[in-house]
Amino acid sequence: MLRWLLRITTLVLFSISAYTALSYWRYDEYAIDAARLFSQQITPEILREKVDAAIAANRPDEARLYLQLGQTFGVSLNQSRYDAALQALDSPFNHATRTVTEFTNGFLDGSAETEAGVIGAIASDFTVIGDVRDLWEQYSLYTQNQPTNDLVVALAGVGVGLTAATVVSVGSSSPVKAGVSTLKIATRTGRLTPRFQAYLTRQASNVFDTRAFLHSAKQEQNFEGITRAVRDAYHPAAVETLSGLATRANTIRQASSLLDTVHLLQYVESADDLRRLEKLTVKYGSKTKGIMLLLGRSAIGTIRVLRRTTELVVSLMSTLLSFLGMLLVWRR
Repeated sequence: MLRWLLRITTLVLFSISAYTALSYWRYDEYAIDAARLFSQQITPEILREKVDAAIAANRPDEARLYLQLGQTFGVSLNQSRYDAALQALDSPFNHATRTVTEFTNGFLDGSAETEAGVIGAIASDFTVIGDVRDLWEQYSLYTQNQPTNDLVVALAGVGVGLTAATVVSVGSSSPVKAGVSTLKIATRTGRLTPRFQAYLTRQASNVFDTRAFLHSAKQEQNFEGITRAVRDAYHPAAVETLSGLATRANTIRQASSLLDTVHLLQYVESADDLRRLEKLTVKYGSKTKGIMLLLGRSAIGTIRVLRRTTELVVSLMSTLLSFLGMLLVWRR
C-alpha cells in the first residue's frame, strides 16, 4: 500500500512540475535591425530601378529619398547621374505651380496624394471646414440609403469636438487633433488595412456615436440640426481611448512628414504595429518611408526570444528531479 502511495505521489509531482515548465511561454520582443535587413535585401540594381521610376512619375522627392537611403545603408549609386533630371522637375515655376494646386485641392476636397495636398487637408480640418465637409458627405450618402464609412464619420465628429477643445485649451489638444486628422485622411484615401480600420472604428465609436449622429441628422435635415446632432453624439470624456493612437500618429508625422505618415499607416495592422512604426520613424525620420517601401512590413517586425528567468530554471530542474524520483520509485 505504501509503495503505491509513493508511486502515485511521484507521478503527481512529476505531472505538476512538467505542466509548470511547459506552460512557461514568456518572451522578450526585439525590433528587427532595419539596417541589416536593408543590406541583405536591397541591391544597387533594385535601388536604381526605384530612382528611375520615381523620376519618370514626376516624384523628385521620392527619388531623392532612395538616393539618401543608399548613402545611409551603404548601397551607393552615382548621384550625379540624376542631378539634371531632378533639377528639371524641381524648377521654381514647376514647384510653385504644383504646390499651390495640390494645397488648394487638399483644402477643398481632402485630396492627399502629395505633401501639399495633405497639408491643405489638415489645414481645412483645423478650421472645421474639412470635418464638416466629410460629415456632410457621409450624411448625404446615408439619406440616399447608400453605404457610409463609419470611421470617417467618427473621426470627423471627433475632429469637430477636438477643434473646440483646442481653442479652449489654447492649443494643448493640437497633437491629438492633428493625429485624428491624419488617421481620417488615411481612411478617406483607402490607406488603412481592414484589420486596423476595424480596430480604429471600435476605438473612435466610444468617442463619437456614428449611428446616433446619422439618425439624428436625418431627422433634423438642416445645418443647425446637424450641428446639434454632432454635439449630442460626441463624448469628450471618452476621448482618452483614442488619444493614444492619435498621439502616436502625430509623433510619426513630426518625425517624418504628413504625406509620409499617411503612406506609412498602410503597413499597420494593430496598435502594436503602430507603436513599432513610431519607434522606427523616430530613429530614421524621413528615411522611414523609403525603408518601408523597400522592405515592407518586415521592417516593423520583431524577434521573440524566450525569457530565461529563475522561474524557468527552477521549473525545469524540478521537472528533472521529479522525473528521476518517479523512475526510482516505480523501478523498485
